[in-house]
Amino acid sequence: MDKDVAKLSGHKLSTDLSDHINVTKVGNIEDGTKKIRIVHISDTHMEHNGFLPNIPDGDILVHSGDFCRIGWKRLLVTPDNDVFLRSINEFFEKLPHKHKIFVAGNHDMVFDIGSCEEVQKKLPNVIYLQDSSVSIEGINFHGSPWTLYKWTSYNRGFCRERGKIEHFWDEISTDTNVLVTHIPPHGIMDTFPKKFQLFKKVYKHGGCPSLRKTIQERVRPELHLFGHAHGVAGVESVDGTVFSNAAFPHRELANVFDYYICDENKNMK
Repeated sequence: MDKDVAKLSGHKLSTDLSDHINVTKVGNIEDGTKKIRIVHISDTHMEHNGFLPNIPDGDILVHSGDFCRIGWKRLLVTPDNDVFLRSINEFFEKLPHKHKIFVAGNHDMVFDIGSCEEVQKKLPNVIYLQDSSVSIEGINFHGSPWTLYKWTSYNRGFCRERGKIEHFWDEISTDTNVLVTHIPPHGIMDTFPKKFQLFKKVYKHGGCPSLRKTIQERVRPELHLFGHAHGVAGVESVDGTVFSNAAFPHRELANVFDYYICDENKNMK
């Protein structure tokens, strides 16, 4: 696919209601001859089986982290990692999508154990991305699980402080069409309520400023999929990139995209 042509299409943020599903169109909408449906879910927090009826079919299913639910109780009881691994494999096996991608989040400490290759061996039913890329149906995906460290959180899988997270974003290739992270970019569907509030709730931005800078100034993907920020899930178009927050517990719906690309084989006929 000619990535520059896709960007010139302007990412018309349009939706249709086929089968009562809101579908956002991205990519080379005007000249694309092939349509790939991407279904985005996130933050299922071990409630995955209850969400199954709400996950529509498509070509590619992407889960952008926090499959597990691990909190302060881990200080008292060691989590059973085998249970999490079995649940994840069974869940992805049930899904009908031809291709499935998983990127971990800060609750998924079971995967913060080694290299991408080591984790992939434990997940035979899904493509696991950890600062790595894969090309599917002519679309380049890059996945990275890292989030900003917060001292108030017990969920510290793949967490780094500001100043130590940026080099992970440097690994994102400029030919990335779809970026998958757990953390949002700063200022885009990233608000969290502040901790220890007694009266009126005050919200703050919890996204990563350096990630947003990387997206807008260097990589400029057509689509960025993430979660992490509960209660503000949705789809927005900003400066030529479509952003998707699909954190499930407060949404219970998938975000669905039709990605249009040029089918070279069809053009040659």
